[in-house]
Amino acid sequence: MHTVKLKIDNGIYHNVMFLLNNLNLKGLSVEEENQHIITDKQKIKQLLNQSSNIFANIKDPLEWQKKQREEW
Repeated sequence: MHTVKLKIDNGIYHNVMFLLNNLNLKGLSVEEENQHIITDKQKIKQLLNQSSNIFANIKDPLEWQKKQREEW
């Protein structure tokens, strides 16, 4: 038995899966791996890492907080 991995763009994913699932060939099994979840986790980690640098430029946290409250 051989294994083939395909990287499929979201726009054509359903078409390709429809084709593969409807091939009535003996010895063919289709197993899906959901890589989208991993990608989302990586994006969240990147956003969290970027957000930690936002406050690096604040010299006086109390003064900054006071200005934020005045805007409300």
